[in-house]
Amino acid sequence: MHVMLPRESQFPARFDAFPPQMRRTARAESLHAHALSRLGEELLGTLGPGRGASFWMFLLRPALHFAGELLTPDLVGWRRERSAQPDTSSLLPDWVCEVLTSSSGSLERLTKLPIYARAGVRQVWLLDPERRTLEVLRLEGRRYSLLALYSGEDNVRAEPFPSLTLPLRLLWEE
Repeated sequence: MHVMLPRESQFPARFDAFPPQMRRTARAESLHAHALSRLGEELLGTLGPGRGASFWMFLLRPALHFAGELLTPDLVGWRRERSAQPDTSSLLPDWVCEVLTSSSGSLERLTKLPIYARAGVRQVWLLDPERRTLEVLRLEGRRYSLLALYSGEDNVRAEPFPSLTLPLRLLWEE
């Protein structure tokens, strides 16, 4: 099988030469990656192994089973006392964070949140780097309630990490 590639002269020389939708998608993915990596750094640096008696274990983009569904959340965490189990693929996380993009926001809210609720995930954060917001949700019964909405450069102290003060400005790409 042969694949024909365009000549180098057929590729756009500058980013702004790409169609607007392609530029928006690339920008959203860059914001997503930046926010996710910075949040992971902050959580590990403050709450990761070796950080005191109440440390957490965090994983980026693990494939996990939730109520019979295989999903890949952006970031998950287990409290120390539960994370000692060798196989976390079937261990329900204590906390899930989804980083939203304009193309994934409805998937996260309409598809993943109900699955997390059925499985019993107690805490969910929805981080939107395009709008620069963080929604903190708690499972109450079979639905999530909004505990707090942070935005811009707020300093976040939120469940389930009461010892963490998270300056949101660190998550936003300039």
